[in-house]
Amino acid sequence: MTYDAATRTVVLFGGIDSAQNVLADTWSWDGTTKTWTQHRPQVSPSARRAPLGYDEAAKEVVLFGGDDPNHGRYFADTWTWDGTNWTQQFPPIAPPARGLASTVYDRTLQLLVLFGGATAKSFFADTWTWDGTFWVKRKPHTVPPDRYAAAMSYDDVAHDVVLFGGFSSGPARGDTWVLSRK
Repeated sequence: MTYDAATRTVVLFGGIDSAQNVLADTWSWDGTTKTWTQHRPQVSPSARRAPLGYDEAAKEVVLFGGDDPNHGRYFADTWTWDGTNWTQQFPPIAPPARGLASTVYDRTLQLLVLFGGATAKSFFADTWTWDGTFWVKRKPHTVPPDRYAAAMSYDDVAHDVVLFGGFSSGPARGDTWVLSRK
């Protein structure tokens, strides 16, 4: 789920319902009328739970990868939502397939940042950025330990990307990290 500033709505894609079915539906929340609207685009990502981020420069929602835990599938595809339709992007390089990664738009870099995630066999501690066309693997000076399902947000006052918590092979993490741009 992410806020889409271009349409002034919150966008939700997929997830898992109470019966443990993996979904492929797109919804938006209009804070003015306080209603959810289901969209029925002709093309859509397959059923999954996946991170969404809003690319302020391109004015579109970005979905990367995700997972279908019922079938043990992980995805490495990139999709953009313009408020009406999903469009699959085909960048020449992309992060490896993963679920439960964290994303946020870095207003300082003017790039969408993706961190971490996991598959059944791997935990990731890598950082990628999306510029609306290309994924680029970044090598920050300091890197948090691998994790999935972490919270990530942009601090408008300090101009930093902040990451908190998440999970890995051990206990839940309760640490806080700031993205190093060096």
